[in-house]
Amino acid sequence: MERSSAFRVCCCLRREPPHRHTVGGKTSPAAEAAKEAQSVLKGNKEGEASATLALALAMLDTEPKVALGHATAALSTFKEVGDKQMEASTLTAMANARLSLPELSVGEAAVKDALRLFRELGDTDGEEAAQITLLDLVCAKEGPVAGAATVSKERLAYCKSKGDKLGEGKALQKLAEQLMSSAKDEAAKCAREAAALFVQAGDKKAQASALQTAALAQSADGAAAAEEALQISKSIGDEAGQVDLLIALSAVLRGEASLARAQEAQALAKKLGDRSGEGRAKHAAAVASLTLEKRAEALGLAKEAASILSEEKNIISQACALRTAASAADGAEACDLLREAVSLLAGSGDQAAEAAAKLQLAGSLLAFEGPLVSIFENRKEAAAVAEQARVAFLLLGDKRNQGRASHLAAQSKILLDDLDGGVEAAMQAAVLGRSCADRWLEACAMRTAVAGQVSKGCHAEALRMAKEVKTLFHRIGSPQIEEAMDSLVQQLEEVLPKIHPNPRVAVLPKDSSINLQQNSIFTQATNCIVWSLPVAQMSYIMYCVELLKFVDDLKAIPDRIAFLVLTRGVMGRHTGEMVPSQYTGVLGTTVWAICRTIRLESPKLLVATVDVPSSATVHEMTDCIRAAQIDSGPRNEISFIVDRNNQLGWVPRIGVLIQASFPWRLHQERDLTKWAASSSLVHHELHTSSVEKSSCVPAEFIQQAGLDELICGGNIALWSRSTGE
Repeated sequence: MERSSAFRVCCCLRREPPHRHTVGGKTSPAAEAAKEAQSVLKGNKEGEASATLALALAMLDTEPKVALGHATAALSTFKEVGDKQMEASTLTAMANARLSLPELSVGEAAVKDALRLFRELGDTDGEEAAQITLLDLVCAKEGPVAGAATVSKERLAYCKSKGDKLGEGKALQKLAEQLMSSAKDEAAKCAREAAALFVQAGDKKAQASALQTAALAQSADGAAAAEEALQISKSIGDEAGQVDLLIALSAVLRGEASLARAQEAQALAKKLGDRSGEGRAKHAAAVASLTLEKRAEALGLAKEAASILSEEKNIISQACALRTAASAADGAEACDLLREAVSLLAGSGDQAAEAAAKLQLAGSLLAFEGPLVSIFENRKEAAAVAEQARVAFLLLGDKRNQGRASHLAAQSKILLDDLDGGVEAAMQAAVLGRSCADRWLEACAMRTAVAGQVSKGCHAEALRMAKEVKTLFHRIGSPQIEEAMDSLVQQLEEVLPKIHPNPRVAVLPKDSSINLQQNSIFTQATNCIVWSLPVAQMSYIMYCVELLKFVDDLKAIPDRIAFLVLTRGVMGRHTGEMVPSQYTGVLGTTVWAICRTIRLESPKLLVATVDVPSSATVHEMTDCIRAAQIDSGPRNEISFIVDRNNQLGWVPRIGVLIQASFPWRLHQERDLTKWAASSSLVHHELHTSSVEKSSCVPAEFIQQAGLDELICGGNIALWSRSTGE
């Protein structure tokens, strides 16, 4: 086999269907010929390697791994003999084999090596074949749009490095065409740069083509770019190019101006005998008529355009004309036209156009009005077609159209009583609309989800979502839908049961006047911190460490800080508490000891220690804390007891335990009884079995203080007073 024939097979590999290694269980003629060539050329390294490469190409479709082995063997031989052209061809074949396996990254590296060799040799045919293979690999790896853009950027970088202005402009033009569907602003920028490069290269026809692309990509200055391109085309006498430019100009203009340009393009195409151009011009005229609300005229023009384009075998343009005709038609006719367009695009290989046609078909099927049986069948078909469009747009990476397809699928499912599936699809559409900044899609999808929740009977969830949807439409500026959602919110609020809170009794302590002349820790600080111990949770050592850390943090505050340290049941053994304390309560004395140490080491921290009885209720504990805030005694240590035996209307007895070094200190705290007389605390009955009556306190002091009795024991003084009849 000659080298040129092997190279030609390699170059045409991605343009024609690959050969089959076996046909009906037998070896294909191409593989048989390659094996025969191997036997004939045995001993001729280069010829045998060419035959091996031909065998690899013949086996590429059915057995890519075996084909890769043959191509690798041929590559080593071509490297040995120094044939760079066949080496590049073999690398391209290996890249195609790895595409079938698939081993995309390795195949991409191989085809890039082939591109480098073809460019060194100046082989444009081989470079074109390698570019096609690279495009297939990158599209399989990154997706169609991103893959095409990557290949165009690679070509652009190569042309820029070589200083090839014309090649750089063509690469930018190709990149602009690839970016038209995803990033129109970037596409317009690339097309403008390509036009400038074509001016430098002196190619006016290419300049007009680049300006046409820029016009289609731009929304504001598109008409100006198209007019400029049209003038350039007229200056060089390119009438065939003028047809395309007039059609493009019709697309960027609006109203009667658009229709006039389309008719001008139609007349010029008839003059030139360009049937394809005439069909595309009729389609442009149909689009302009549809914009002008001339539906009947638009329908006729679109059908004529589809007929002409069908004769010219222009499948994609024919399908576009059918879609325009469907937009102008109504009911069953529109659905039939769109079904025909979908079937045409299914065989064209244009996945984006096919998905867009399916999306339009799903919308038409949902809007169809007719017999009940037909409506039900159309809804089922709409759900299936919308799901197919959603999957297609997912693979294409088009989030906006994917969200629209999900929204149509949600509407179809809700109408078919698949409420859970409909709500799920609607929420997916809302998320997609939010991710691509399409606020209208997000709001409409959320509105559909609200309808699904109402149909399910989930009125509370529907109310929450309806309020959110109302806010979305308010931001968009759609007052009619906002009013409709407001009405729905009111209806849902009427359906939902009203919540009436039950009356609750609040227990509040009596107001008491604070004696600011007392040495209260709360007369010098504006804030009060109550630090309480969750008794019976953990050992007291844990809370002691926590208290020390808390005090250490308070030292950093420049102001004077006052806080209460609350314990429970610590002093019950001394006061004769009816309910015995727990062992953890007895260990709570360590907290009192730590507080005394804190007072010595940190005098600016005003610490008061308060102990409440084990039997105290929540309200009683609150009263104890409030009383301690008013006056916590001379040493900022206070304990309370409770008397529950007073059941006949007596004013409750109170008891206060004051830590003092000597009982005589009570004489200095006589004003404390003023608070005791007006307090509403409820305390236990005072037991005196564990202490003796003091004989060292003068009786005059007891009478003057108004105390019933004063009991002392050791360094603990306990006093009480009753205020009943």
